[in-house]
This record gives sequence, structure tokens and C-alpha cells, in this order.
Amino acid sequence: MYLFFSYILDVSLKLNEKQFTFFKHLQYSFLKVDFIFYIVLIFLVAFVYHYLISVFFSWFEKYLIPISNDREKYTFIFYAFSLTAFCLTDSKFFDAVMETNFITHFLKNNILKLTIPNLLELDILILILIIFVFFISCYIVKGISELENNKPGVGLAIFSSVVFSILLNYFLQYSIRADLIIMEKYIFPGATLFQISIFFAIFLLLYSIINEYLLASIINILLLIGISISSYLKYQFRQEPLLPSDLSWLKNPVSLLGFVGVSSYLYVIVLLALLFFIYWFFRGILLYGKVFKIQLVRLVTILLILFFYIGVYYSFKNRQDGKMDEKIPVLATLNNRYDIAWFGNTVNAQMKSNSYVWFSQLTSELMYKPDKYSKSSMEKIEEKYRLKSIDINKSRNQFISEHTVIYVLSESFSDPSRIEKVQVSSNPVKKIQEIKKNTTSGLMKSDGYGGGTANMEFQTLTGLPMYNLSPSISILYTQVAPKMKYFPSISNYFNPRNRDVIHVASPSNYSRNVIYGNLKFNKFIHYGNKGNKGYNVGGNYSDDSTYRLIEENLNKNSQFFSVITIQNHTPWTEQNPIDMSASYPGFSDGQNKSLSSYVRMLSQTDTATQSFLESLSKKDKKITVVFYGDHLPGLYPESAFKNNPESQYQTDYFIWSNFDTPKLNYPLVNLSDFSAMVFEQTNSKVSPYYALLTEVLKKASVDKKALEGEAQEIADDLKMVEYDLISGKGYLSKDFFKVPTN
Repeated sequence: MYLFFSYILDVSLKLNEKQFTFFKHLQYSFLKVDFIFYIVLIFLVAFVYHYLISVFFSWFEKYLIPISNDREKYTFIFYAFSLTAFCLTDSKFFDAVMETNFITHFLKNNILKLTIPNLLELDILILILIIFVFFISCYIVKGISELENNKPGVGLAIFSSVVFSILLNYFLQYSIRADLIIMEKYIFPGATLFQISIFFAIFLLLYSIINEYLLASIINILLLIGISISSYLKYQFRQEPLLPSDLSWLKNPVSLLGFVGVSSYLYVIVLLALLFFIYWFFRGILLYGKVFKIQLVRLVTILLILFFYIGVYYSFKNRQDGKMDEKIPVLATLNNRYDIAWFGNTVNAQMKSNSYVWFSQLTSELMYKPDKYSKSSMEKIEEKYRLKSIDINKSRNQFISEHTVIYVLSESFSDPSRIEKVQVSSNPVKKIQEIKKNTTSGLMKSDGYGGGTANMEFQTLTGLPMYNLSPSISILYTQVAPKMKYFPSISNYFNPRNRDVIHVASPSNYSRNVIYGNLKFNKFIHYGNKGNKGYNVGGNYSDDSTYRLIEENLNKNSQFFSVITIQNHTPWTEQNPIDMSASYPGFSDGQNKSLSSYVRMLSQTDTATQSFLESLSKKDKKITVVFYGDHLPGLYPESAFKNNPESQYQTDYFIWSNFDTPKLNYPLVNLSDFSAMVFEQTNSKVSPYYALLTEVLKKASVDKKALEGEAQEIADDLKMVEYDLISGKGYLSKDFFKVPTN
């Protein structure tokens, strides 16, 4: 058993190795026999002892050391010491100890002065490790005995928690594995031990609370399976790990299961039915009884686990400049020695474990405080851009409140011709390509791959870029929006009676119903509204039907629409146009089938968008449409972006108007730039806030590789404004956001 779980731990440390397979290391890694010498030595001493005593000093064994009278007790101790020997002589254990801050600090400072106190300090550490490992080993041996005798107890709960935590660690990290090596490591020291400890505590806590072994085990198995599969599916679609903020999806299980197809309902029902049957049939037969017989022990166990989590939480919460107290075992090494926060959640989860990212997200600041942030600094910024807005407005004669502005977030829209090696039988987006040639257009930098729609919508509405926020932030609507002092949406400049949202999906996804309510949108058209008639494409509400909903809600007044299409969302199962197909080298038939369906859906978006704009061109009022793809579909492998990594996060956009407007030249923009572009294209007067965003667009946006001088100052001004709105004191006055209306 030890060899098996030791091997699982061993391969867990090599998951990110290129061309990893579970059995790759089997021939030279499974038979880890570091401990064999010590076990043979123990047996040899025992044999010699037994032979000498039994042959020459039989009276000594009989009268002074009556081992034979209590053989079961000594056998238990022997097993516990053997398991302890296995652990302490395993190379992984040795490597983990050598990587701790204490040992590295000790070796660095004391290697040349091995005094008695220094050696004593090291001996104490080793003794504590031996006692701790022996303590756990005793409970594991006890748990195996309880399993054999069909009598559950604390030992079996601990043994099961160890097994479940090792397995969950492997499956969870495997679900997000990548060919990755950073600082010559496939995973950072301490990551695996930290995550297994977190999972062990969770499983043991459930055993302690439920106090019934079979039921708690079934719940733990469900937890293991659910987390592993959810993480795998999310990473496949979005190249992002499972995060605490994803728990919000549990409020909408129908929408959640809908992302992975109807068959998922059947799998979930069958699994639940099977586990329910096992519990119902075996509950009085298999391992029946209480885990904790003494309530005081149960209470103490629960409290110790809670104190453990509180300790971990505050270790993250109390970081100073991102650093933890060096005295914290394991975690301080993992956190302090390797600073890769700027890589984002995915790489941090792969190198430091999912659990590390979870605690980081739960405890991190939404945004780090700029060094110069103060009330006087914000007053200077406000005055600076008040004057700038006056200067800009001298050459502008329109008012945004007198226009109709339609933001169309086109789900997963991106021209496949920019993806290397993708072969398409015919161009699926030729009409939109033609539209782009005659309008303000280019590429948009997305903040997600395969997902993140709500984050894109947030940035287009507010003008606040995600790149200024903490890397641990994953969902802006649920993590950032509720804490904002003011939500500077472009929709605020339109009459509340003429603000509409169209997103034919669940209204509560990412708390949109709350956000739209706070923004005082007059109407939210979603899949729960009665009377929304339209046809589906690939199983989702079609773009053509969504465009019809926009036209049905147009009136003679100036209006604002925030529209999110859903046609090109997974799953991709469209058959028309049947003569269009796509392929990618190395894809299976099923993958090429999905890719072909996706490009067919793009083709339908292409046709519907052209027809929509043609219809709007005949309307007797000024209309401007901002059309953009929010992210690429999670279809393409990492190899597709090897020669052009930036292409993984670039989609298409255009800004079209049904009246004469200039064709602006912005080849690459951020989502937060769109509002400033709309003001410029419609020649509309700006507030001090939009004067700042205009300056960012022209001098400090994502198309600029290195900022310095004035550009850096503008970028810093935006960061200060964003901090004031999200995490600061709210020093900015309401006048900073006022756009002239007449």
C-alpha cells in the first residue's frame, strides 16, 4: 500500500513534465526501496535477539520480557514503526524537509560552525518530525485494523482521509496539467504537501461532523469526483483552474450542466442513485457505527481542524508585501521563495497548487494601493482631467445622451484564420471582414481564453481595465462590483427608461440581475422572460433571434443596449451550412466535428450581423454599434499559439454607425477603451473621467509595449482612479463623472 500511494505522490510531482503519463516512471520509480535496508536491519536484530534469548536465555524471555503474552500490542507498534521508517527514509520526504526554510536557513548559517546548541536544535526538529510521523502512522495502522474488523473508528477516518486527500491532489492537479517548467521545477516545493494537508483536514472534518463512516465516505467520494471533473471541464473550456468564485454556479445547476451537454444530467443522476443504493443497502452491514465514540474527542478534533484553517487563512491574510512570516512551516517556503503571482491563477495553480490559489483569492486585496494615493493626489487628478475635458470638448458638438448606443458582445467570436494550422473549407466571416474594412475596427485584447464573458462586459461598461487589479481576481461582477464606491457605466448617461439588457441565458449568472438592477436598467430580457421566440443554432439561442429582440425594443428615443449573444457558446453541434467544415492537425474526429460546428455558427453570425446592420441603417435616428468577440472558444490546443502566444487572447471588434463618422485608427485596444472610442467616433463631449480614458486610449493602452514619461503618468492616473473607486476612500466627486448633456 505504501509503495502504491508513494508512487501516486511521486507522479504528482512530475505532472507538468513534458509527455507525462502515469506509467512513464513505473519501471524505475514505483519500487522505491529506500526503506528496505532499515527494515532488513530491524528483522535481523529481531531474529538475532529472538535466537539468542530462546536458545540460551529462555528464562529471560519467560520472566522479564513477556512479549508472547501481549503479541498483538507489540505487532501494532512494529507496524507503526515500520510505516514510520518507510516515510522517513523515502527520498520525497527527505527532499521536502531539505527544502523547508528552517533547514536552508540552518545550513546556510551554521554549516561552518556546528556547535552543540546548533546540533541540538537540529536534533529537536528531527525528533519532532519522527514523533509526528509516528503518531500519524499509529492511526493509519489502527485504521487498517478497524477496516479489517468492520468496526469504524477514528483511525479509519484518518486513514481514509489520507487516501482521499492523496487521490484528490493527484486528480485535481492532473486536470490542469501543462508542459510547464519554471525555475527548473515542475512544481514548487511544499505545494503538494500543503494541498494534501488542506484536503486531509476537509475530509476529516466531514467525518467528524457527520460521525457516520459510510455516509461520510460517500459524501467525501462525491466531493472528490465533483471537484476533479469540474476542474477538468473548466480547464478544457477556459484554460483556468477551479476557483472559489465558481461556487456561485451552484445556485444555477441547470445552467451549469447545460454547458457540458444534456448527457451530463444522466451521469449525475446515475452516480447519485448508485451511491444512494450503496448507502441504503450496506448502512447496517458495512462499517456500521459511530466514528467518534467519545464526544469530547470529536469536539476537540473539529476545533483543531478549524484552528488549522484559521491559521492558514491568517497566514495569507497577514502577508506583508506578499511575504509570510518565515517561521510558518511549508507555506512560507512555498509563498516567499517563488514570486510568480504575475503569471496569473492558472500557472500559480499548476506550480503552487489549486489550494494555494484558493487561499490567495480569498485573502488578497482587490487592488494594491498605489504609492501616491491620497486625497490631495485625487483632487489634483480630478482638476487635471477637468481641464483636459474642457480642451477636448472645444472640438466636439454632440452629446452621447442624444444617440442610441448598442454594445454587442458576440460570444466566442474570433476569426479562425488567425489561428495557425486551422484549415477551413470556406471563409465563415467574410461579411464581417468587409464591414471591418470600412469602419473603426481591429483586434481587442481579451482577458480570458474560452471564458470570462462577464469580465469583458464589466470592462466595456465601466472603462476600468482588469490589468490593474490583483491577479487573484477572477470574476469582477461578484468580487469587485459589490465593493465599488461608484459604478461608472456608460449606461448612466441615458434615461433609465431607455436602458435595456438582452442576454438570453440565466439572469442570475454572475449576479447579473443584481448588477443590472443597481444600474437601473429598465428591461432585462433573458431566457426566463415569457414570449421570447426565436430559433436555436447549435443548441443555443441564435444571434439572428437576439438581433430581432433589439429591433423589437428600439423606439424613437435615444437608447442604450447592453447585448450578450449566446449562439457560439459551447456545446458546438451545428450542421448548417453543411458544406462548411474545419480541421486542425492532430485533432480527433470528435474535435474536428466540434471545430466544424463552430465555424458554421460563425458563418451564421456573419450573415445575421450584416442583415442587422442593414436594417439599422434605415432607422431614423443616430445609432452606433460596438461589436466585439469576448474571447476565443476553448477549442484550440496550446500548440496552436506556440509561434504567436498573443493570438490566444485577441478577438475581433468594429464600431459601426448608421451616419457619417470618421474611421478611427486603433488596431489593438483593450475592452476598457471602447467607451472612449464611442465618444470619439460620435464626436460627443466627455466628462473628466472619459477625458482620462481618452488619454489612456491614445497614449497608454495595451498597444503600447513600454510606457514612460507622460504615458506612464496617464496609466498611473487611471490606476489611482480605479483604486479610489474599488478599494480606496472614494475621494472623487460626482462631477468627475458628469458628461455635458446640452
